[in-house]
Amino acid sequence: MHLLTDIEWAGVYRSGDQNLFKELYTPALRAAVQYDRAVGFFSSQALVANLQGISSLIKNNGEMRLIIGHPLDESEFEAVKQGYRIKSLLIKFEEKLDSILENIDGYESKRLSLLSYLIASDKLRIKYAFRKRGMYHEKIGVIYDSEGNVLVFHGSANETIYALDAKYNAESISVYKSWDEHSFKLYGEPYVDGFEKLWENRQTNTATFDVPSTFYEKIKKISPPPESSLLEIDSEPDSYDEFFGFNVTFNKPKIPERLGGKEFEIRNHQKRAIKSWAQNKYKGILKLSTGSGKTITAIYAATKVYEARSKKGLRTMLIVSVPYQELARQWIENLELFNIRAIKCWQSKSTWYDDLKQEILDFNMGVIDFVSIVVVNRTMEGRDFQDVLKDTSPEEIMLIGDECHNHGSKKTSASLPSCYYRLGLSATPYRSDEDELDSPFPDFAKENINNYYGEIVSEYSLGDAINDGVLCEYEYHVVPVYLTQEEQDEYEYLSNEIAKLVMYDRGSKQSNENNELTRLCGQRSRLLGAAQNKLIALNRLARSIPKQQRSYSLFYCGEGRASYSDSGDEKETSKVIEEVSKVLDESGWHTSRFTSQESKRDRASIMENFKNGTIDALVSMKVLDEGVDVPICDKAFIIASTRNPRQYIQRRGRVLRKHSTKDSAAIYDFVVLPIDYTSASQKLKEAELERVDDFALLAINRFEVEKEIEALGIRSEQ
Repeated sequence: MHLLTDIEWAGVYRSGDQNLFKELYTPALRAAVQYDRAVGFFSSQALVANLQGISSLIKNNGEMRLIIGHPLDESEFEAVKQGYRIKSLLIKFEEKLDSILENIDGYESKRLSLLSYLIASDKLRIKYAFRKRGMYHEKIGVIYDSEGNVLVFHGSANETIYALDAKYNAESISVYKSWDEHSFKLYGEPYVDGFEKLWENRQTNTATFDVPSTFYEKIKKISPPPESSLLEIDSEPDSYDEFFGFNVTFNKPKIPERLGGKEFEIRNHQKRAIKSWAQNKYKGILKLSTGSGKTITAIYAATKVYEARSKKGLRTMLIVSVPYQELARQWIENLELFNIRAIKCWQSKSTWYDDLKQEILDFNMGVIDFVSIVVVNRTMEGRDFQDVLKDTSPEEIMLIGDECHNHGSKKTSASLPSCYYRLGLSATPYRSDEDELDSPFPDFAKENINNYYGEIVSEYSLGDAINDGVLCEYEYHVVPVYLTQEEQDEYEYLSNEIAKLVMYDRGSKQSNENNELTRLCGQRSRLLGAAQNKLIALNRLARSIPKQQRSYSLFYCGEGRASYSDSGDEKETSKVIEEVSKVLDESGWHTSRFTSQESKRDRASIMENFKNGTIDALVSMKVLDEGVDVPICDKAFIIASTRNPRQYIQRRGRVLRKHSTKDSAAIYDFVVLPIDYTSASQKLKEAELERVDDFALLAINRFEVEKEIEALGIRSEQ
């Protein structure tokens, strides 16, 4: 057996001058019978990468003790010391360990088999070190050989490829030898004693605890110990790059060579958009049509920012802010195409807070040079998320605001992080969900968006995308729906009341939003969305479409209620989406609702059934509006009569995405018309005509649509 004294050790190892793995780590473990290691961060790397090269320790029948740091705030620390929270914390860590085991693959699984061997033979114990403030972040290694010689190493390097290979981080490690008694007493022994104090939970302002015992059993169950012959895999790797291959590009942004089964190449309109953004000092809004590749454009830009900063030795934090969880999940998937593993910040704080806190602490301390975060707007607005970000330099942060028109409210705009790189994405940056009239008030939402992101630096319209072949062509069909007399009377009453309030507020020069005006506008909008004759028109249209042509359809419903009872009791009414689903079911369609009420698992199952043709159609309200990617759909039925350009532009774009199974798409627009002529009803026709003209302009059957408009008398003056 080798001894530590057989080697001439340097006093300091620097990654720029030596290969730390080959010249220090491997030969030291070749002589080891006991290995004590304390590292500063909790991750799969701490559990797996830290055990690289330990086959020699295993062959020597050696033992290992591993301490992993984790941050706590002062109140958490006191609770842990008193025993109030330690059980819940350890349960939380056990859940995190479970997640690591579920996601380990490739070469990591080989490391895990060695870990399993140590655990199965009772040769490994793991503990956590909790600090009162900040985190335990030392990097101590203590190696003992069979004759009691001790080698202590301490320095900046974690045991990862970036620390140990000279091609990556610039790291240094100091080494102290027990047979060099004078220097060891001064420098080596304090680290040996420090490790023992940590292990025995005697260190001031640090609390050390065992990992849950069930974790060891789970590792042995998931990855059985290897055969003895497999223990040779780490002894003398021929290629250190191959040895570390699973970790070389871990969470490092990288332009993919292929995407969607094709060689990846950024499109010309995307290049122009990124160039314009960069020339505007890395601030601005990309007004790119739905389906034109906003997400890929933004990730490509972020990757280029990271590459440029990394060459200068600078760190980069990428934050992607989105309005909905469904969209957040799609961002996670798209980021992975560029080798980016983002922290998922939504749902309960317990699912993301610890990971976020740890990653940002490592980032701020220089342990890692890149962090990526996907956060939904509501979580971003919370104090917990804001507090974790506060110590990071704005110069290091890039924010991508997807569907940035949602960032116009006072609360949301105030929560956007201070950062140098700001990229907003939206096909319609300045229109809000409730916008159904020309407001007499200042557009504070637009001001907030522009104050943060700056101006629109690049535009790429739906027409541009269709002409360039980025989106497919479409046919447009008007489905006329006439109000009942009762509905028209109510519509005229609401319109007159709205007109009075608008005139009053203009005269009084008020600048604050009028709650009554907002209420009445919403009531009028819901009236149009729930017009009773829509169901009759839908029933007729649904039955006319052959069964073999029904697949891959989207139905957009209004948010109001239909089927009002004689008593007017709202409890006896049904939501429009329920009535639409009922009509389609009675017409022989196979549909599923796709709303915020369905669970994540249910929505995933529904979407899979939709894509494989098991169900014909998705019936939704707003969930499909922003960013949900369903390119296979080729028919859209817009039953909700929205006057909001943002909504109907996005709904149109959703069905125009390219897919190998379709050459063109079809859009059926339920257009609400009055039965009598009044000034209010004339304005209704004008409002509906604005949307109809917008849809018809780019349709391949626009001449037929114009003839239908004339036949319906929508454009004629009366």
